[in-house]
Amino acid sequence: MSALAASCRLEAHIPLWLAFAAATSLAASLTFAPARADDTAAERPPGEQTQATYSTESLRGKVVWLAEALERLHGIKTDADAAQAYCALETADGRLYPLVKDARGRGFWLDERIRDIPVELLVRRFDTAPVVQVIRVYTLKGDGKYELDYWCDICAIPMFELKVCECCQGPIRIREQKVAPPFDTDPAVGAKAE
Repeated sequence: MSALAASCRLEAHIPLWLAFAAATSLAASLTFAPARADDTAAERPPGEQTQATYSTESLRGKVVWLAEALERLHGIKTDADAAQAYCALETADGRLYPLVKDARGRGFWLDERIRDIPVELLVRRFDTAPVVQVIRVYTLKGDGKYELDYWCDICAIPMFELKVCECCQGPIRIREQKVAPPFDTDPAVGAKAE
């Protein structure tokens, strides 16, 4: 008889089969239990998502194609079909922040005029995701910082990507509005301000 079995029979007067079942159940719960109860999708009601944790930051640099930057900075060659799949903010110190392609970030994919120029992006940086989500775009020029969007002169509505006007279906243009001081005036325009 094993020491465990002897201990169970002699000291606690527990039948061997019950001790084995309890030990097996305990081992299984320790092995398969989630770290926290809210970590499993099965325990959340359908359609409910956990709240993402992020910080809001301003980053400076220029928006580039990620594949080109990876090859230029790190010697990483990607497949040809990845050449224009992702945009990233490249900071002055060579850090790359891939952008989420959504309503606010999509403009960088669609309009080459706003890539490879000094910008400051107000972004959400998520704790558990390697991408940043663009909230606001600023261009950086010698005389200051300008908020950038697209504008329809007929309908007087702003948009965030190059396309026809959502209202009149007419042309839109890039609009840059100077941001009034105080703001971070970095003499090395394009440097990262974290």
